[in-house]
Formats: sequence, C-alpha cells, structure tokens
Amino acid sequence: MTTTQDIRFNIYNPIITYEHRAAYDMIVSHLQEIFPICNQGKCKALEVSDDPQKQKQINDLMEKVEFFSNSLITITTVFFDQLYRAKETSSQSISQSTAMIKIDMIERNLLERTCDVRWWALEEAFWQCITLANKQKSSKESKEKNTETSNKDLIDAVNLAFTRLEDIRNSYTLYRDLVITDLDGKIIANSNSDRRKEVLGMDVSEEEWFQKALQTKDGTEYFVQDISKSKLENTDSLIYSTALRAEGDEQGEAIGTMGVLFDFQGESQIILNDYLPVSDVGEIQDNWFSFFTNKEGKVICSSDENFIPSGEIADLPRRHRNLKNVGETHVSTAVVSGNRSLIVSHKSEGFDEYKGLDWISHLVLPESAMFERSSENEDYGISPQELMNSKLIPDTNKQTYQEIQRNKGDIQLISINGIILATDLGKAGTSFIPIFDQITTTGNSTTGKMEELLSEMSSDMLHQNLMALENFSKQAIDLIDRNLFERAADVRWWSTDFACWEALQNQSEEKFEQAAKRLGIINASYTMYRDLVIADANGRIVANSKAENRDKLKRANVSEQSWFRQGMQISRSVEYGVQDVCNSDLENEETSLIYCGGILENGQREGKVLGVLGIFFDWENIAGPILDGCLPRIEGEVVEGGAAFYVNEEQKVIATTDHENFGIGQIVELPIENLKLETGESASGIFSANNKKYIIGSSKTQGYREYKGLGWTAHVVRPID
Repeated sequence: MTTTQDIRFNIYNPIITYEHRAAYDMIVSHLQEIFPICNQGKCKALEVSDDPQKQKQINDLMEKVEFFSNSLITITTVFFDQLYRAKETSSQSISQSTAMIKIDMIERNLLERTCDVRWWALEEAFWQCITLANKQKSSKESKEKNTETSNKDLIDAVNLAFTRLEDIRNSYTLYRDLVITDLDGKIIANSNSDRRKEVLGMDVSEEEWFQKALQTKDGTEYFVQDISKSKLENTDSLIYSTALRAEGDEQGEAIGTMGVLFDFQGESQIILNDYLPVSDVGEIQDNWFSFFTNKEGKVICSSDENFIPSGEIADLPRRHRNLKNVGETHVSTAVVSGNRSLIVSHKSEGFDEYKGLDWISHLVLPESAMFERSSENEDYGISPQELMNSKLIPDTNKQTYQEIQRNKGDIQLISINGIILATDLGKAGTSFIPIFDQITTTGNSTTGKMEELLSEMSSDMLHQNLMALENFSKQAIDLIDRNLFERAADVRWWSTDFACWEALQNQSEEKFEQAAKRLGIINASYTMYRDLVIADANGRIVANSKAENRDKLKRANVSEQSWFRQGMQISRSVEYGVQDVCNSDLENEETSLIYCGGILENGQREGKVLGVLGIFFDWENIAGPILDGCLPRIEGEVVEGGAAFYVNEEQKVIATTDHENFGIGQIVELPIENLKLETGESASGIFSANNKKYIIGSSKTQGYREYKGLGWTAHVVRPID
C-alpha cells in the first residue's frame, strides 16, 4: 500500500491552522526570551560574587536552563509534527475504510445478481415460452400451417412469461428490466410494462451479453456485461445474462437467453452518497466526492456528476486509476477540482466466489478536513490525563508528553536550586531571584500551552476514533440490511414457484419429491441458506431442500412456530414474514433466522393460502464475516480487544465477534444514547464492561429500499485502557 508523504512541520504550510500557528509562535517566542535572561544571569554572577565556585554554579544553572529551553524548542517542532501527522494518519485510516466499505457493498450486491440470473433462467414459464416460440418459428420456416391452437398456446405462454417476469421485478426492486430472447436474439418477453412496446421484438443479437450467454456451458455459468450502452435502455446498462435451457435442465441445450438489467446507478448512488459529511441543510459538503471507476479508468457513477461526471476518465493521478492488484489501496494528495485534496482509491476484491469487475472505489476530501479541530465539545466522562494515557494515543505522542513533563520538572528544579543559591549569596544574591522567577514563569507557560495542545490532540483523536466506530457500526447494519432485503425478495418470489403450489394442491408423494428437488436446485444456487422447507396448511413439513435433513424434518409439525403462523396470514405474493433470530429445533445450529412466504393457490399474486415456504438463513456464517470486516484496525491488524455485535429490539446480542465478553443472549449495559436510537440514527460514547473502559459506535437499522429492517442495532467497540 502506498501512502502520502509524511507531514513535516512548517509554520508556513497552509494546512497549519491559525490557532496552531499563533500557539507555535508564542511558545517559541517565550522560550527564546529565556536566552538573554540566562546571559544576564551569567553576567550578574561576576558582579555579585568573587567566588569562582559560586560563579560556576550559577553559570551551570544558566546553561542547563538554556539546554532545556533549546530542547523544548525542538520538542515543540516535533510535537506539532506529531500532532498533524496523527491527525493525517487517523483521517487516512478512516478514509481508507470508507472507500473499502463502498466497493465492498456494491460487490456483495453484485454477487446476489449472479445467483438471481442463474436461478431465474430455470423458471418453467420462461423455457416453455421460448420452446413454443422456437417451434412456431421453425413451422414458419418449413411453411407448415400454424394452427390457432399453437398461436393461442404461444400467446398464453408469453403472457405467463410477462406475469412471472413482472413478479420478479416486483419482488426484486433492484432491476429496471428483465428480458428473455430466442436463439436469434429476438426479445420475446420483458418485465417492465412501461418499456414493453419499445423492447418486444427488438434484435439484440449483436450485443455482448446475448452472445456470451449462449456460450455458457451449463446452468452454473453466467456472463456480466460491464457498464456500457445497450439498445434495451436509454442509459448505461449493467447486464447479467445466461442461457435458457431445454426443459429447465441445468445441463440442457441452450434454447434462448435471459438478461437482467440491474439498477446500478440507483444502487450506487445510495452507496456513494452514504458516509459523506452533510451540511445543516442536508447537502454533501463541498469538495467531498465519492465515485466508482471501471477497469478502463472511466467514471461509472459519481456522488457529484457536475464535477466528476460519469463516462469520462477520472481526473486523478495515474497511479489511482491503474491499481493492478486485487484489494490494492493507494493514498496521495493532489489538486482535484481546484482544491488540494486527499485521494484514497481501493480496488475491488470481489466477494466469495464472485471475482468482481475490477472496479475501483475513490474517495476525495479536502486536505484541510484532515486537520480541522472537532467542533463538538462533548463530555464523555474521561479526563485529558486519562485520555492521554489511553490506548487511543500513539506511543510517540505519549513519549512527547512525558518528555515535556520531564523538561517542565527540570526547569522548575533548576529555578528552585537557583533561588536557594541566590539566598546563600545573601543580599547580593537577591538580584537573581527575579531572573529565576522569570525562568519558572516562562517554563510553566510554554509547557502549559503544550499540555493544552496535547489535550486538544487527544480530544481530537478520541473524536476521530468515535466517528470511525460509528462508520464501522453503520457499515455493519447497512450490510446486514441489504443482505436481508435480498432474503425478503427471495422468499416472496420462490413461494410463487409452480413446484411449491402444485405440491400442496396435489398432495402426492411424487409432487412432494418434485418440490424437494426444485428447492434443492434453489439452495445450490443460493448458498446462504441452510435449508428451505414447505409446510402444508396444517403445519406439516412436506418437502425440504437438503437431503441430509429430510429424515429429521419429514412430517415434522411447525404449526406453533412464529414463521409458520405469519406465513398462513399472507394472502398476497408481495408480502413476507420473518421470525427474528432465535433457537430452533428444526436446525442443529445455535440460532435461526427464518423468512417465510405464503404459498397461494395456482401461484396467484393474491388468493387462498395453501401452506408456507420457510427459508432458513445461514445466520452465523453470514453475520460473523460481516462483523469481522467491521472491526477497528490499525495498519490492517484488528485492535486488541475490539469487538462488533448485533443486538435485537430487546437489546439481546444475536451475533458477535467476542463470545467471551459480548456473548449471544447477553444484554450489554451501554450508554443510554447508544440504546435509545431512532431508525437510521448513529451515536458514540464511552462505557465500562468486563472491568475495562471502551469507546463505542452504534447504528440502528434504517432498512433498505422497501425492506424496513427488524429494529436491530450494530455496535462496534474497542478498549481504551
């Protein structure tokens, strides 16, 4: 990782604040005033005493004062250097985390798209529609007479495809459109009724997403066409695609394609605008920018299209545009939009098996923002002395503080010894007392000012660390909200699958087996689930996805479980239910998080409830890595004792990185400000637990899109003593 050049203190550097420049001038000026006083003392030594030994004692004291004064001048420069370097380092660390958070969020989102397109391509309504369309085309080419029946069958199949595509788009509001094509690239059906007239019949055979979809070998493969122009839309598109296969068989021959047009701009805008400071009127502060670039260095989405417009090469130093390695970060300063700025760039790492698109996340902020003093003067119940000795302050700054204390003590001791010596000289020595008083006064004022500045630095460090923990907690809750939004979309769509409602309508072992097989295919594509189950209206489990769980679940009755009761109240396909994290006898794992949807008669959008689909989210294995990724770090290493955890509405821990100190089921005594958060709010503070004092950042769920969240809060902590 490359970083900026280290700050070297220069009083004329424009980043030095006026207050600090004045403080530096005052300290150095006062210290320099000591030297003529010491010279005066040396001269007086010759006047008031003929004793060479007394004269030497006075001269030695004066030289020691000069030595410590010189030392304090040096320390002053070092101190200011450390003060600004500490602010720079802390700001860089927060900025790097923010840039990483943004690319991580979009990559996790795009991983879900790869699951979606592969699964949807197996939908019966789509391959049946394409099969009939191909047959009709073949009949026309062979000049066979088409019957009214075959035309009607095709019309019915297309209408059903419309309905199913619309159902997907209603459940997954991340998509602008979904289309299916025949082998020649002709659009047969789409999901967006507003674009239907323009899209139906369109020839997309020249588009890369279509050509690459036909080249996929089986149902496990997909293609993604990076941000580019498409005939399907008037704006740049991000299209995921795969082949539709005969009979919905993953190994079947390609009979057409499916393309899903992700609302990349809408999703990215949410991510890019987040974590940026806003003014009192809710606008992003001037000269702060966040944007993504593709592997060609072109901006693909920006928080400010006026200054950093999409479609153009980013106006950044070449090194930021050409990161070579996965996960690489580069930090530097340069002029952006006329302002000296800190630039942080972080290259995509992908997520799980998703390798990513080599995108880079960039964050630009005014250089002056790194060195601003905190405008907040909150009393967190910790003294400056305790704060200075805490783990938040770098060792180099602590050493400087200790050296200032030693020099202050040494100067005071010299002055005391000088006054004692002056007293020994009798009446003649009284003229020395004002000199040593002046030395004491100057030493105290300069070291006192430096202590004041050190206190300021420690306060700023506390504030920056608290803001960093707030950012991490916001990342933790946002990531889980986005993840659970996908779960709410999944269960709504899958509960309308033909295999589910056919099984419950027929009530035959053959149909139950077919449903189990269908659930198994889903589960293979979406590995974040432990199991998927179908329960009939009486609460008996009649099918599930995981064969290894079948004997345990067969005919188990779940009629008293919350998720089932919720599901039986759902009579519209756009609704869902969820049973919050809890213990469940249906799984061997410690806790379960279960989403449910009503299975309606004939797969209708609204109607009679036949039973319930329950999907068992792999809670620990998904929540754990998210929390791990949100832990506070120093130079890439997790801070010792740092922890992150989720609590539910009852304030009970439901997931944690520290089972010993913040265990599952525990209620942690936190500051009231961190407990009584409103939707979407964040807070930070200091609290004590486990015989330690911690700082904490907390963020409450704000949901995501139409997903309202479950009232959870994410907390991230690190010890300070």
